[in-house]
This record gives sequence, structure tokens and C-alpha cells, in this order.
Amino acid sequence: MPNCTLLFRLPIVAKCDRKRVLSSWAPYCGNVTPAEFHVEFSTVRHLSPRQFVEKLSNELGVSGVVAGENYRFGYRASGDAVELVRLCDENGIKAYIINSVMDKNQELARNISSSDSTERGQVSSTRVRHALGKGNMRYVSELLGRKHRLLLMAKYQDDEEGITSSKHRLTVPRSYLLNLPPKEGSYCNCFIVIGEENLVSCRVIIDTTHIHLESDEVGPWVDATSQELWTLGIEFGDTGV
Repeated sequence: MPNCTLLFRLPIVAKCDRKRVLSSWAPYCGNVTPAEFHVEFSTVRHLSPRQFVEKLSNELGVSGVVAGENYRFGYRASGDAVELVRLCDENGIKAYIINSVMDKNQELARNISSSDSTERGQVSSTRVRHALGKGNMRYVSELLGRKHRLLLMAKYQDDEEGITSSKHRLTVPRSYLLNLPPKEGSYCNCFIVIGEENLVSCRVIIDTTHIHLESDEVGPWVDATSQELWTLGIEFGDTGV
């Protein structure tokens, strides 16, 4: 895996970590973990609002939808939440419109509203990215409702790819990131996760090229880095830079 500049926007949640996050919703979903079903945007982007809802009903067998009050859908976002309810009713689908979850810390995101026309003070991915960009991990946790977990996937080949390790320190290039990190700086009260919730306390230092992990305990990466391919998680505490 060559060291390269990331030209795409990293997600807030790594794709391989979405199942864990969805499982945390089970208590609010009748103790059932929601499953994801992906529809290629290119197959629906040209559909009118009516055609889109008809596709949900006739082709995908959807029986209910949940959407936010500001939801837009259909070609050129021509449909809104009111139209969604009407079209769903016509097609035998139950529709539930949810009010926006408002951010209780408006002062911390005061610079967002001027650059985002959809900004109304609600919790959003834009606000999470803003908080990560500031390194304010307490604010990130409040917005997400959970600790932010950063994931890296590495193919270990000695230090050919820029990975260096000892019993108490691991350095990995940023090119191994699977999701969005906070800003450069030092973060205390973090935890390393390898496997099923194997948590080891650590300090994280992020610079422009690498992620550095330091632990007073023997790092769990000692065994992991002997594997050809391994995934490491970093769960951030509420201490920011």
C-alpha cells in the first residue's frame, strides 16, 4: 500500500465499522440490529418523486420509510417530506417524518451557518466534520452520541511501508486511514481496539503524515503486526488538542 495523498473525502464512519454502529441502535429498534441495503445512486437519480416511491414499493418491497423533516428526493431534489408522505400513502407504505435533532452547543459551530445553506442548527455530518477539524473530541462525542472510532487497515511488511513498532509505540502512515481523523495534535485518554473490543489505553499523536500510538502497556499491535493484513481501531476520549 503506497504512501499517497488522499484525494477523496474520508467518511466519518469507516465502512467496515458501520455494522458495529448499527448494532448500537438495536435497543431503539425492538432489539433488532438494522441491516443496510445499498441502491446505486445512478439507478435512481433520474427518477421523479413518484417513480422513486413506486420503485421502493414495487421493486424493493419497502413497507415503511423514515425521513427527516428536511428530506429531499427525486430528480433535482424536487420532492419534499410532505410529498413523500402523500406518495407513500398512495403506494401502501407507512411514512414517518422525524424532527431534526438540534445541536445543544450552537456556539461551538457558529462558523458553519455562513458556508452551508442547509444549516439550521441541527446535528449533521457537517457539524461532526467541523468538530473533528477543530480537534474538539468532547463535542464530537456529543454530536455522534458515542465516542469517535478511527480505523486503519495495514499490510505489514517490516517498515517498507513506513510502519514502525516497538512494545510501547506504533507509527502508521495516514495513507492507511479508513475514516476521518481529528486535526493534527496530541490526544490523551484514548483506547486501541484490535479484534472484539480488546481495549488498551493509549495516547495518540497525529501529524501531517503519520499516526503515532503510545501505551504504557505492551501494545496489542505486537501480535497483530505479524499478520499480513490487520485492522486497528482508535477510540478517542473527550480530551481534545
